[in-house]
Amino acid sequence: MIRKLLVIVIVSGISSMTMAQDTNTVTKDTLWRTAGAFGFKFNQVALTNWAAGGQNSLAWNTTFDFTANYAKDKWKWDNLVHLGYGISKQGDDPLNKTDDQILLNTNIGYKLKKAWYATLSANFRTQFVNGYDLPDDSVISTFMAPGYLVAGLGIEYKPNDNFVFSISPVSNKTTFVMDDLLSAQGAYGVDSAANVRAEFGAFLSLFYKKEIVKNVTFTTLYTMFGNYEDLAVWDVNWDLILDFKINEFLEANLTTNLIYDQDIAIPVDNTGDGIKESVGPRVQFRQALGVGLTAKF
Repeated sequence: MIRKLLVIVIVSGISSMTMAQDTNTVTKDTLWRTAGAFGFKFNQVALTNWAAGGQNSLAWNTTFDFTANYAKDKWKWDNLVHLGYGISKQGDDPLNKTDDQILLNTNIGYKLKKAWYATLSANFRTQFVNGYDLPDDSVISTFMAPGYLVAGLGIEYKPNDNFVFSISPVSNKTTFVMDDLLSAQGAYGVDSAANVRAEFGAFLSLFYKKEIVKNVTFTTLYTMFGNYEDLAVWDVNWDLILDFKINEFLEANLTTNLIYDQDIAIPVDNTGDGIKESVGPRVQFRQALGVGLTAKF
């Protein structure tokens, strides 16, 4: 079902892009501005009688990004879709995920003055497939377990498409754990007798994009949510991308993802003996560097 959903999303995005291009051939004046990119990266190492040692390896990663922004008079509507999935295999080890993201963002705004808007926004994150705790292969995450939806009312400063800062003091964060086995364990902060947890608080978001030198583009998306019951600790998601354009179709990029969520329990080895004695919130960090094909539209 998840694979079918991915196909539907990608086909719908491509269809929307195609219709938008057909419309632009008729008239230059359009209320919608659309853009997107599809990327694929592949890495493989094969060793035969290699005296220095090592293991065969195989890895690939694919991403899909699409934006659709609407503007008329004092109204605007900005939309973002990011999908990512990657796997790797090292030697005789089983396949393991290196990336698994579904990110949807929508924002409706009414211009107050110059670059300031009153906004209604929603941000949604989840993943496509199961995540496993190796080596015992127990399932620790899956589609909509967890899933996060943050929606709220606030103020946004947007002088252009490359810089957007918003704060929503009236926000609700809903955490979904729709897998009954995981929810029964109280995973991701939900009550063991429920699949959903709602929190009321404030949400902050910053998006920035800039070509820092020729053919090198820096992009970052930073979000924070603070529960009004405990504003001493905030949940953080910080994505950073450096894109290096090689030619029309080849690109290299460096991606980092930082997450801190006080409701996510991470096993911790306090003594350094290889045994994880406790669990608790920790900073999660992911970094990836790759070269591959990119098709933009």
